[in-house]
Amino acid sequence: MDVMNMFSKCCGNPSTDQYEDAIQSGGGSVTSKQPMLGELELDSLDNLRQAAAGAFAVAATSSAAAAAPSAAEAGPSAAAAAGADAEEVARDFVLEVHSATLNRSFAKFGWMDPYAIISCDSVEVSRTNPAKSAHKSPTWDMKHQFNSGKLPPFVMIEVYDKNNFHRDVFCGTVTVPLSSDMGSLELRDFTLTKKGRSTGSVRLSLKVLDPRTGLPAAQEAEEPKARTNTLGAEFDQVVTWASGKQDGNVQLTLQEQGPSSPSAGKIQEEEEPEEQPEIDQPTTNDGGKAALLMGSWKCVDTYGLEEFLKASGVGIFQRKIAMAAKWPGWDFSNEGDFILFINHSAIGDLKEEIPLNKEYAYKDGHKNDYTCLAQWIPSVDGGCLKIDRKGKIGDYVEERTIKGARLDFALTHSNGVKWGRSFERA
Repeated sequence: MDVMNMFSKCCGNPSTDQYEDAIQSGGGSVTSKQPMLGELELDSLDNLRQAAAGAFAVAATSSAAAAAPSAAEAGPSAAAAAGADAEEVARDFVLEVHSATLNRSFAKFGWMDPYAIISCDSVEVSRTNPAKSAHKSPTWDMKHQFNSGKLPPFVMIEVYDKNNFHRDVFCGTVTVPLSSDMGSLELRDFTLTKKGRSTGSVRLSLKVLDPRTGLPAAQEAEEPKARTNTLGAEFDQVVTWASGKQDGNVQLTLQEQGPSSPSAGKIQEEEEPEEQPEIDQPTTNDGGKAALLMGSWKCVDTYGLEEFLKASGVGIFQRKIAMAAKWPGWDFSNEGDFILFINHSAIGDLKEEIPLNKEYAYKDGHKNDYTCLAQWIPSVDGGCLKIDRKGKIGDYVEERTIKGARLDFALTHSNGVKWGRSFERA
């Protein structure tokens, strides 16, 4: 568009002063102020147009800079919005389904031919070929790349046994949450479950691709370099696992979401009799201290965890994994000099020997040292096992309060953040 016409459209019919002001702001010059455009001492009308165009560009840039304060000047809300925008960067995702290990045979006779289905939002996106006669140890090494640029919120892996004479048999499933900050997790083992019971494991690699290079991205952890507080229970180990720092042989169990493939692949499950696993029950001594605590407990509720993880600086993907982790079962037994506590967690069995009324040493999931003191505090309708833990990175209190057949757990850090769980008798 002609610069003079553009000027007129933006500013109306220009006066000589307007042109002069524009030229001077853009680095041009005039020798005198005259009332008429034709009297300006410029070489030609083209020079005037070029000078005015440069002036408008400078003015527009200056106006935009003045109108857009930095995120720091705009305050926390603007900075948060900037962070939210960064989270929405389009990124592709690669999933590799390497292999599985099944705890038992799902075939009525012969060897199994297992295969895996990948689904997102209950829609099948890919599947492996059946591993012929691989039975309980199939290997696929199949790679699927999601190129939509939008990361799915989760991906479901289901394992089936291929059968030519009757319907394929469902062996187990796992649903893995995803996040753009997750980076790359290589050769991670996830527990396969069926009707809430472990049936084996599947080995996966999950990689978010850097949009600039197309290569696997590094994990964008929000976790501070020096953690200011422990997470408690199994979550120190879970977050370490999700950050890619844990030994790859550790197996993570997530909450079962239920098979989606019948709606996607039109595959129906052949019911098989479930083998009941043998569970070692801890010994119980009702005559000891904290007798009401002894026995087995199952988790029925978790509260305040996401807010606690955010306050602790845990990254988005790590929070998603922690929130999706299978709820634990707890066992307590009186061993004479101490209470044996076994946490049947999503990351495996975690044990702690808890002596009453005397200090003892303890390491959390990040190997931080704590000095602890445990006390049993009886009450009219139950009692409370209170453990004070003091360490260099902070102090916190664990309380396990029993009222009737219910156990309520609360972890409160010295900075005031708190999360908890509720349990019932198993």
